[in-house]
Amino acid sequence: MADGRVSGKRCLIWGGGSGIGRAGAEALLRDGAAVFLAGRRGAVVAEAAAVLGAAGHAAADATLDADVARVTAAAAQAMGGIDTLLISAGQGGVTPTGATSEAAFQSIIDQNLRPVFLAVHHALPHIRDAGQGAIIAISSMYGLVGQRERLAYCAAKAGVNGMVRAMALDLAEARIRVNAVCPGFVETDLALAVAAQEADPQASLRAKRAMHPIPRGGTLAEMGAIVVYLVSDESAFMTGQAIAVDGGYTAR
Repeated sequence: MADGRVSGKRCLIWGGGSGIGRAGAEALLRDGAAVFLAGRRGAVVAEAAAVLGAAGHAAADATLDADVARVTAAAAQAMGGIDTLLISAGQGGVTPTGATSEAAFQSIIDQNLRPVFLAVHHALPHIRDAGQGAIIAISSMYGLVGQRERLAYCAAKAGVNGMVRAMALDLAEARIRVNAVCPGFVETDLALAVAAQEADPQASLRAKRAMHPIPRGGTLAEMGAIVVYLVSDESAFMTGQAIAVDGGYTAR
């Protein structure tokens, strides 16, 4: 039930059309925030904005400086400023050590690191003007631990966590908090679609769920809840953290 914990907050969400980004948008809107959605797939973002009642939306590539600059300006105009930023943009893929091309490696690095850098770079003047704010990057449990055949993804998400810690130190005196969420397997539409391509989709899903000590996948509602917490004043003394929401996977 909505309780207005983030009433008055103005949040730009990258990757807000689906998955964890959309879940964060839904939860923030329910608790009183204004939200502007951005994402690469224009039709998906537009549909999400219409269904959720977002303040605005835009199609854009979060790895391109010009796109991020354009959308940030549009979001600030639509909401009367920006004080909150949620970055849920990235790319995974199989990249074994010794059998991965430079191009494949670089693509995953760029798709995960550039959105965080560019989103913060362009939104920061607006967040400073607001007097305080919160920045949240969606990382991964594989930014905290290794995983076979995920060389580039582990490197990229560890890099996101490192950026978050550095940004948190740079911005603490400006009353801007920066944190990362590191989910385990979350049953998004994309995750289910990927599993559907396996020879035995149900076996694949069972394996992904069972890899957590709490033997299930995470839910989008749980991801939305942690986003609201990190935006709200309840987490006012928390910054520079990479928070595992992974059913205990990284505790082993």
